[in-house]
Amino acid sequence: MNARKTYLLGIAFFTVLFMTLVLLGSWLLSVGSKQFAVAAFLFAFSAVFGQIACLALYARQTAREKAASAAKPQENRHV
Repeated sequence: MNARKTYLLGIAFFTVLFMTLVLLGSWLLSVGSKQFAVAAFLFAFSAVFGQIACLALYARQTAREKAASAAKPQENRHV
């Protein structure tokens, strides 16, 4: 598995984790467990930072691959 695919899977994982934690926090808040609900919302907030980090790493890897392909010498096909 290459780096780009790993970062895309990380983005998907943190997105699903965020949605799950928000739903869990909402359910816990409706049940009456405020402390655990706040903890779930804080973990959901940290999952957003995971998403942002994976997105930044994906963008950096894509830029590196474009720069590497542009730096390769092109063949001269004037035959």
